[in-house]
Amino acid sequence: MPIRKDQLMKEVYLKAIRTNLMHLDMPRISDMAEEVKKYMEHSPLKNSHFFYEIILNSNHRHSKKGFKKPVVGYFCNLIPEEIIYAAGCLPVRLCSQNDTYAKIGEEFFPADMCPVIKSACGAISTRHYENIDFVIVPAACDGKTKLAEMLVPFKEIYFLDLPKDSDYLKSAGIWTGEYAKFLGFIKNRYDRRITRKDLIDACTLTNRRTNIFREIYEFRALHPGIINAFDYFTMTSTSFISDAGFWSEHSEKLYDEAKKLSSHNHSDFKGKRILLSGSSIIFPNYKVLDVLDELGCDIGGDTQCSAYGRLYDPVEIDEETEEGILRALSLKYVAASMCPCFLGIDKFIDRILDLIETYKFDGVIYNNLRLCQVFEIQGSLLKHVLREKEIPFLFIKTDLGKEDTGQLKTRIEAFLEILK
Repeated sequence: MPIRKDQLMKEVYLKAIRTNLMHLDMPRISDMAEEVKKYMEHSPLKNSHFFYEIILNSNHRHSKKGFKKPVVGYFCNLIPEEIIYAAGCLPVRLCSQNDTYAKIGEEFFPADMCPVIKSACGAISTRHYENIDFVIVPAACDGKTKLAEMLVPFKEIYFLDLPKDSDYLKSAGIWTGEYAKFLGFIKNRYDRRITRKDLIDACTLTNRRTNIFREIYEFRALHPGIINAFDYFTMTSTSFISDAGFWSEHSEKLYDEAKKLSSHNHSDFKGKRILLSGSSIIFPNYKVLDVLDELGCDIGGDTQCSAYGRLYDPVEIDEETEEGILRALSLKYVAASMCPCFLGIDKFIDRILDLIETYKFDGVIYNNLRLCQVFEIQGSLLKHVLREKEIPFLFIKTDLGKEDTGQLKTRIEAFLEILK
């Protein structure tokens, strides 16, 4: 539902929040270029450079100049991008794991709160939302719900309220109804007639992205060391801010180059292959990747909502009516979701076990961002199941900063010794 500013706060309160948050100094983000250069030089794939260039250019995308379509921002992996594409807009996922932004956010918010929320709010001071027409926030965790309220002084907000029960038979009608409301809103917002063909074309667009992602995911699991973890997560991170067709085209080029290297036995990887699960990995928060790479370990697969969880599932339409398409979208985004904010952990554990069985990973590392209780609980439950099945498992808890890098390295190094 769209949220009017006066529904949540009096104008005097809105003004106070807006004034205090917007006075914060612009953070220096030019240092990111050094990080990008380091990872580009580490890559054996020339076509990976394209994705790193997107990251660099994204730092200057704070005005409407250069955007040919209206830009719609959103948080989390529950928002149907296909509806946004069908409206002739560009969907941009705003989830952030930038420590610089998080530190800016701490000037306004308590330090002991979700680092992703702090990072998102800190980004406001960089005018990061200037090119966004409106922002969609789902009722995922409590932090995201309050984030919707926090952004009201700065942006038009659409709040997507979804039930926490991920059982399809119980909730499919509610999900489809909420997506129908959103479709109606965006039609009115842009005064556009969105046809079934528009929706089907948008689904075709994102399914192309899913198809190439699946090819790359399986290739990485079977051919370690060619598309390294930095290239992979940079590729998935740029899917947040890139047109799906544009992204697919360049991902296909990357995949073709990787296959050629594989045919020449380019990789001589001898280390351990890990399945990474837990909190999302979004550029530039590559601390865990840095440690694993330094220790000669490959992330052969993942379940992150920023990568596998975002890009793996297709839209499967069995009835080409508007309701049928919306139902298919709810199956992709909600029924298939492994988000720990929802009830029903079975599908998550089943997926972990299936991936281990299919690709013979040596162990599982579960990465939890501090102060995210739902991921911490999910990791604890997973630990007991994997222990029962004698599958090596390591739970790590960290933040966006690099202060605990040494401690992380010690724990991961000890875990890899066990795998030997």
